[in-house]
Amino acid sequence: MKRKAVYAGSFDPITNGHINVIKRTAPLYDELIVIVAVDSRKAYAFTSEERASMAKAAVAHLPNVTIDVCADRYVVKQAESIGAQVIIRGLRNFKDLEDEHALAEENRRICSHVETVWVPCLPDLMHLSSSMVKGHVGADPGWEEQVARSVPAPVVIKLKEKFILDKARRHWTSLMSALGNPKGAEDIFKDLITRYGEPHRAYHTLEHIVTMLDELEQLGDMHTHLEEAWAIWHHDAVCDPKIKDNEEQSDLISKNHARKLGLPGLFGELASAFILATKHSALPLDDRAKIVVDLDLAILGKSDKEFDSYEARIRREYDYISRPDFYVNRSRILQSFLDHPSIYSTELFRSKYESIARKNMERSIGQLQK
Repeated sequence: MKRKAVYAGSFDPITNGHINVIKRTAPLYDELIVIVAVDSRKAYAFTSEERASMAKAAVAHLPNVTIDVCADRYVVKQAESIGAQVIIRGLRNFKDLEDEHALAEENRRICSHVETVWVPCLPDLMHLSSSMVKGHVGADPGWEEQVARSVPAPVVIKLKEKFILDKARRHWTSLMSALGNPKGAEDIFKDLITRYGEPHRAYHTLEHIVTMLDELEQLGDMHTHLEEAWAIWHHDAVCDPKIKDNEEQSDLISKNHARKLGLPGLFGELASAFILATKHSALPLDDRAKIVVDLDLAILGKSDKEFDSYEARIRREYDYISRPDFYVNRSRILQSFLDHPSIYSTELFRSKYESIARKNMERSIGQLQK
């Protein structure tokens, strides 16, 4: 008879503490089933499908570990139904032991032939919990590195995606509220989210939009920047590296969305001018267009790490171009910015980013021309 065990939890999300328990117990059984538990009375950060997907990615290297979902059912009953003889439970501290002892007794009353095995956490993992990990998300600029020490890499990606999507939702809700909550706004939001989630995008993603909106928000009352916010949402709605009229096509989508929401014509025309200005073919003359353009170029003046990540992502978007050709074209583009008397059009962004942006681009050109 196969020795089967189950290891159940909310895994919202799965952490390195959970993974450690799985790695240590998997060799003891023919099959270890990791059960993602669902309690309809609880609120979760991730859906059961998302939690199961993250768990599956995290244990993909363990051949005898599988993932299952248990919704609104005693885990011990699920264990019995799949022929498992053991329920694995991780213990972090003495308080856990007290609670787990009561749970084990309850499980024994329900299914007397399914035993509970407690696995103590390693000392350096005792502090870990899913709640703690979620508390770190977005807490400070270095949160990703901190979280990466606590969860598997696929989970870091999902946490970041959720964090960005939640921020995007907040920005969109704020903009729509200022515009009178027009009917159909949710459909427009979903369309934009789909566009910015296209698989060929590496830099021109929802993260880029949220970063621009975050910085726009710092400039003051958003009610005075509604057209700018709308333009930011739409300026990369079309992103195809193989065509040259991305901004023009993005503008058409912006106008179509504005019509669907019944926004005033002047609103759409102002936003149109801002979107087309992000083509960066000429320095903008309009003061509000200058803000949008400078926000779009802010990445050039960020830290070495952020700028290098940006350059790597741009390269991925143009991976159909040979490396030598890309290096030549990219050097030419960066040099064209350096040839301007000023990269940024507003004094605020010049004082904040100009010097660093020039150093970043000069360094990048030097690397591209080696």
